[in-house]
Amino acid sequence: MRLANSSKSHSSLRAVVFGKSALILALLGCFLFTEPAHGAGPKEVYTLDCRSLKTLDLSQPENAVRVWETMHALGALQGLVNRDSPRLYLLYCAEFGVETDQFWLDWLRGEDGWLRDSRLVPLDSLEAAVRTFQKELKGAVVYDPAVPATAAVASTAAGCLGLLPVRYSTASNSVYTLLTERLKLPVRLWLVNPDGTSKFTGTGRVPDSEEPSSGSAKIDVYRWAMKRLLGADLVNPLYAAYYLDAYWLQKPRSGPPDLHTLSNHDYFVSRRAFFFDLSPWGDEPPVDDPRQAAGLDKRTLLDVLRVLNERAGNEIIKIGGFPPWPYKYTTHGGAGKHEGVPTEWEFTRIISQYSAYHEADAAGPGAMANASFFAHYPLKQRYPQPNPKPGRADWGRAGLLNADGKPAARLYVGHYVGDYDAPSWLYKAVPSFFADHERGAVPLGWAFDPNLADRAPQVLAYAYRHTTTNDFFIAGDSGAGYLNPLGLTARPDSKLPSALEAWTRHCTLYFQRWDMTITGFVLDGASGASGERVFAAYRSFSPDGCGTHFESKPRLIAQIPTCPERDLPDAPEAAAEVIARAAAEVKTEPQFLWVRSILKTPGWYARVSRILREKHPDAPVAVVDPYTFFGMIKLSNQP
Repeated sequence: MRLANSSKSHSSLRAVVFGKSALILALLGCFLFTEPAHGAGPKEVYTLDCRSLKTLDLSQPENAVRVWETMHALGALQGLVNRDSPRLYLLYCAEFGVETDQFWLDWLRGEDGWLRDSRLVPLDSLEAAVRTFQKELKGAVVYDPAVPATAAVASTAAGCLGLLPVRYSTASNSVYTLLTERLKLPVRLWLVNPDGTSKFTGTGRVPDSEEPSSGSAKIDVYRWAMKRLLGADLVNPLYAAYYLDAYWLQKPRSGPPDLHTLSNHDYFVSRRAFFFDLSPWGDEPPVDDPRQAAGLDKRTLLDVLRVLNERAGNEIIKIGGFPPWPYKYTTHGGAGKHEGVPTEWEFTRIISQYSAYHEADAAGPGAMANASFFAHYPLKQRYPQPNPKPGRADWGRAGLLNADGKPAARLYVGHYVGDYDAPSWLYKAVPSFFADHERGAVPLGWAFDPNLADRAPQVLAYAYRHTTTNDFFIAGDSGAGYLNPLGLTARPDSKLPSALEAWTRHCTLYFQRWDMTITGFVLDGASGASGERVFAAYRSFSPDGCGTHFESKPRLIAQIPTCPERDLPDAPEAAAEVIARAAAEVKTEPQFLWVRSILKTPGWYARVSRILREKHPDAPVAVVDPYTFFGMIKLSNQP
């Protein structure tokens, strides 16, 4: 959910008593895990530094247009030239005080070694990049500034037909002029008339067909794309991309300067994905198309998902992106009546019924570059958990068990470290958070959805290599991708047969590679609570535990230890008070608190524990790793 209201196994338990020795042992663990050298990387890597684009004043329309046109073309160019091998690398993204793209390039050329022998060839402009790879491009697809949805369809066409997306503009400094006049890139597809007038008008018939217009230019664009691209089997139905269309140009300052997320397009262009930007709500017209009949956006979204599902054979579909809530479809967008979280939940509820999950590249750190490049990173077949999973002997030595072998009467606290259901958030957070000198002071369950290895494989490899003895890896919501599990079986919108078996196969592959056996948050959202049938499926790949959404208490479901997730406040003082109040409820039986926080540093968790120790020294609290946490629930619920 994006918006919100080893070493010795027993060493991971030392933070129960907040001892200094845990931190010392944990830091030593960073140096104990090594990895074999890679095979040869690419001989040459072309680099282009785009960071100056983020310094432009976006209140000036010409600057916003320059950013949009340049990054749209570059995102597609990367996707095309990196499809078969890693060749083009952009320097663009930064977050948490780290130049993110530079960090990963340096690491891959240094400690990791994959790119150590690759020769870097700097490029100085979009023009230089296009000239370098021009012979591999089939031409351009030109889209309409007056119909923002044509920009999304242009990205679909880019991947399917080998074209660069270009916004129509006769200005001398436009990308259109550069590519079509100076570089003589032929226009192979017009989504606007060659004289600049709109091809899609919402009147008459859908262009190039006998189908009556929907009355909306936006919807006609998608109907055209569904027939000419998706219907023609040019799209890979296992991939879709939900990213903001050219409506961004009307509100370029509604988010960070890279939140157009055009840099995210490259991976999905390389995979021939279907791009869309549609509202999940059926009870109001969208802000970007206010004259549209209410519900038309949603019906079109359902049509797109239906065709993708049919083409995919009800197998699991990856959707990159997230509802563009700062701009559209919510109260934040200025004209919607729905809040952000309900919009997220409604979108997730819908796609789950069509066997799709999303990688939630949401505001604010939602921009990511170079995923098409990283997709070639040579992963090992399996990455074991860096720290052994503790068991009864460890728990006994730590004083957590009574004489009868049952959990002692304490409040057991487990930290769900989120939210990492988006590779963009993972990509940006790990370089900063894993450098925090207080990492290792408190046991942490890093909730990294393992499917993020598709777009950011090197990040997971880095994290597994740089653990302390108090770092553990679990899946985030809802396993190997964010969906509502109940939507795999209860499907009132799609009326499709169950995809629970397909989801189980999908998750099993990722969980096995990354040695995960806990799902930190089975996020039910607007679909309703998952039941015995869902958890019986999860038992095959997530037997050691699941965080739950609507359950009222810890218990065993289908033999899996489960516990409701509870969000902690952002302020460490308030978070410590939540834990202290829960600890006050401990009498003669153990209590359990599975707490989630979003984008918090290891130092934040250490501070919460310090405050708790200082202000509530007698509170019977045991902060434990996730395997211990769910293991104690299982012990408590066994006869």
